[in-house]
Amino acid sequence: MKKTLFAATLAAAVSGALAADVTLYGVADVGLRYTNTKTDGVSTDKLEMMSGHNAGSRFGLKGTEDLGNGMTVGFKLENGFESDTGALKTDSKLFDRESTLFIKGGFGTVYAGRMGTLVSDAGSVGFYGSMASALATGWSDNIAGHNAVMANYSSRYDNTIAYVSPEFAGVTIYAQYAMGDTNENKASNDRYAALGAEWKAGALDLAALVDWTNKDSSITHSNGAEFQADMNLQDAWTFNLAGSYDFGFMKTYLATQYFKDARDAGSVLDYVGFFDEDSVFNNNEGDVKFNKGAVANTGYGVHLSTAFDVLGGTMKAGIGYMDADIDYANDGQVADSKVYTAAFGYEYSLSKRTLVYTGLGYTKRELDANYEGVTGIWEEEGYDFALGLVHKF
Repeated sequence: MKKTLFAATLAAAVSGALAADVTLYGVADVGLRYTNTKTDGVSTDKLEMMSGHNAGSRFGLKGTEDLGNGMTVGFKLENGFESDTGALKTDSKLFDRESTLFIKGGFGTVYAGRMGTLVSDAGSVGFYGSMASALATGWSDNIAGHNAVMANYSSRYDNTIAYVSPEFAGVTIYAQYAMGDTNENKASNDRYAALGAEWKAGALDLAALVDWTNKDSSITHSNGAEFQADMNLQDAWTFNLAGSYDFGFMKTYLATQYFKDARDAGSVLDYVGFFDEDSVFNNNEGDVKFNKGAVANTGYGVHLSTAFDVLGGTMKAGIGYMDADIDYANDGQVADSKVYTAAFGYEYSLSKRTLVYTGLGYTKRELDANYEGVTGIWEEEGYDFALGLVHKF
């Protein structure tokens, strides 16, 4: 009886495998990075082994099943990990990079689950990031892509649905809506929506995308007081235009963005010391701490980059600039911020699945602040040098 049951189970598993096309795949990226950082005149140096400079280390399963009549159902489960330590990229999620189920037909493709945002270069539907810059979203903090001078965004969301149209006359339409991480589709979550289009015509590739974040309306001060009592959280918008042209010997990219009431832009909040927890700015109301959720950035960013073949490999280079006004709570404008970037990267393929890379980059973040009588210019400058190896399987 047990043998019969085992045989039946094995037969069912084999039958299922034959009915669906399933692939195990992955990427391992490990390298060394030297960083020099100067914050408000204080310089620090660091040499470290890092994972995922050039490509995020990952492994995953993906598969499809033909339903007939031009219909296909499929899935993608992708985990991110640190190849230098073996640790999961995200402790609380097994498939942190993507966990989607999709159905595809003559109408297009509909995805549901956890996935990359349209404006990113992540996963099955993140189309904009990879076509907006030769360096995509960057190799490190200072070997930066276009997003270093744009309003920052979550690269992935849970509880998301997306639609990708069939290509018609070179045009593909994208739409996406994310309900939030918990208590789906409620005001206590940052909800996200995006609509974009890409047009390909020979060597020319153009894209336009608008996205919207409905900010969490239950943000509190660190002492527990409701922020909503004394401020108005404005929804965040970004308007994005990008294009590239392949000249044959060189491919050139240009990306631009206008953002309004974005929570962060150019990562200034994360790097410039004026916003640290122990800063004057943060303690101006006694026990009420500065809350990044109450910040609104309005401004623009532009990034120009190129890629061309040299010495059997591919050289990539990019420069970027961002300018923004920062408002805080109901206090109005409290600072101006600027970001400057310059980066170079070089990739050399050893085989179809293995490459070596090196990169050098510089980023400067500058804040001209005037709040509660505190004025001045705070700066952070960083240099990165990276050298690594990528293998795909």
